[in-house]
Amino acid sequence: MSIVEELKKQILFEGLNDDELAIVAELVEQESYEKGAPVFREKEPTRGIYLIKSGEVEITKKLPIDLKTKMLITVRNMQNCCEIRKTPYGWRQVFASLIEGQYFGELSVVEGKKNHGADADAVDDCEIYLIRSNHFNDIELKNPLMMLKVLRTIARVSSKTMRYLDRQLLKLLIGF
Repeated sequence: MSIVEELKKQILFEGLNDDELAIVAELVEQESYEKGAPVFREKEPTRGIYLIKSGEVEITKKLPIDLKTKMLITVRNMQNCCEIRKTPYGWRQVFASLIEGQYFGELSVVEGKKNHGADADAVDDCEIYLIRSNHFNDIELKNPLMMLKVLRTIARVSSKTMRYLDRQLLKLLIGF
């Protein structure tokens, strides 16, 4: 299967035509990660936007924990409103579990952040496409209409995520 056909499966590019996907195909790099391997760590330099070709990636953030916080975590986990768990690397909050066709790292790129704000780890063996930040910026300069389509997708997915987080917060606050 051609890379253009593979890119058609990516949510981020669902509004792009074959010619636009061919432009993207020239820019993406394919990377592999074994189960449990870090894709990136919090505070590491931002490399670009990651698109999952296969496998699963989990986005988490380390939490500083004291006794009061441990009690809050217990309550939150009982209410099933968000996942916080103890790992060999400390307490972590899971922000997202992402699968084939989904993407991550886009906020760091769109916001122009130099470093990531969370960790990304391969839950399974993963194949990932990477669009480096400078290539993403080149698309913006050379193909503004194409970038508009991509940014609309990012906005739509981000909006959906925010509505989900709002429901989770409401669930935490009033317990339903």
